[in-house]
Amino acid sequence: MNRRLTIAAGASVLVTVAAMAGLVIALRGLEPRLRDWVTEGLSKSLESDVTLGRVSLALYPPRLTAHDLVIRHHGRTDIPPLIVVQSFVVDLKPLDLWSSTVEHVRVDGMEVHIPPKDDRTGKRPLPKAGDGRPGEGRRLVVRRLTATNTRLAIIPRTKDKNPKVWDIYELEMDDLGAGAPSRFRATLTNPIPYGKIESTGRFGPWDAAEPGASALEGDYTFDADLGTIKGLHGQLDASGTMSGILEQIATRGETRTPDFKLTALEGASLPLTTTYDALVDGTKGDVELKRVDIMLGSSPLQARGMIEGTRGLKGKRVVLNITSNAVNLAELLQLTSKADPPMARGTVSVDAAFDLPQGDADVMDRLELEGSFKAERMRFTDAGVQDKIDTLSRRGQGRPTDESIDNVASNVTSKFALSKRAMTYRSLAFTVQGASIKLDGTHRLSSKTLALEGEVLLKASASETLTGFKRWLVKPFDSLLRKKGAGTRLVITVEGTQDEPKVGLELGKTLRGQ
Repeated sequence: MNRRLTIAAGASVLVTVAAMAGLVIALRGLEPRLRDWVTEGLSKSLESDVTLGRVSLALYPPRLTAHDLVIRHHGRTDIPPLIVVQSFVVDLKPLDLWSSTVEHVRVDGMEVHIPPKDDRTGKRPLPKAGDGRPGEGRRLVVRRLTATNTRLAIIPRTKDKNPKVWDIYELEMDDLGAGAPSRFRATLTNPIPYGKIESTGRFGPWDAAEPGASALEGDYTFDADLGTIKGLHGQLDASGTMSGILEQIATRGETRTPDFKLTALEGASLPLTTTYDALVDGTKGDVELKRVDIMLGSSPLQARGMIEGTRGLKGKRVVLNITSNAVNLAELLQLTSKADPPMARGTVSVDAAFDLPQGDADVMDRLELEGSFKAERMRFTDAGVQDKIDTLSRRGQGRPTDESIDNVASNVTSKFALSKRAMTYRSLAFTVQGASIKLDGTHRLSSKTLALEGEVLLKASASETLTGFKRWLVKPFDSLLRKKGAGTRLVITVEGTQDEPKVGLELGKTLRGQ
């Protein structure tokens, strides 16, 4: 009896082993069919040539693992592949192999290169043979896709541009390939300034003929540390919307930086907010800033321009035109100087071209500015300085003892250019009632030193600016100092620092009329 039981048990084990071996062989036999199932489904869905590396099938739970997927859009080899995947896993259900739908795909190490329109023939590629035939129009549908370490790049049409690239370290998509928009959730990293972007929305449907024409819309938030850009300080948070196609994405939003600061100038921080309307051009890799409304402290500014890249250079170049007619002078001086309170108050109008080239150097070492400004009804906060302005106005009007001339407002206009932390002034005009000062020279922002030279023009003659015996002593020189339609012309220099300027008289040049 025991012998019969032993023989039966042994036979049962042999049957089980044989069954398992048969199942393994059957599974191995399925793997080539699975490779064909995957490649054919992707080829039809994406209108592309597909190659796939090693494929393996696990029984429990049913799971397909594949490696080295390469998809070339319309078989093109003159551009990077449309999709490259290091590995992916498909969670299978028993009937999935007989359908075109899978429930879940997990992808790691994916690169997506959106090609430009194929202009080699000037037309869209013709449909492949068999497209649209009964039974062959079915497309692969993925109910849920999760991906890690994904890079999306839009290849520009022009060779002098770098691709527009997004690094997406977490991505989820629903109903991908179903012929309708797919819901997505993505987390991206932004390199400069470094920060995290969270985005949700709808993508597609996928345009197999022209992937760059696939639709996209959604919302996003962005948190970044401006301190990752040398020369800046502040925590930025932004939110906005986007819509369009991959090649042309319109975006609107706002940014908030409560503690914006230019670190190289050692000044105070100011709140900075912006609202913007921009267009991301995937065909060039550039961003057109159609309108940016800026609030720096209490100063409103408007800007338009471009954020553009150049092949071979890291980062982006920012080119803007900035205008305003209501800059708060006191706050602007706070941003650039430690002096407290700021040396002057008033309202400034500005029109400037802003150019920040690519590079890793401090912002102030790269920044180029050129334009003009006008400050109206400016007054100095230091009583001693304001007294000197009041005295200048009294003497310029020929009323040196008239104390009713007090707290005189000043107007300043100039053309300027900023390069390598040095501000160059051209035709810097400082005017008060009865007098004007015209200067040219430089203002070095790092050392805060001045090197200016120009002339003082007074309405009154030289003798009329004085009192007592000095008036009679100088009177014989009135005609000598009367130049350029002014009662008195003096040649001066302005040196020292921006907080403590020193004014000197160039007597020789004054007398020679230079």
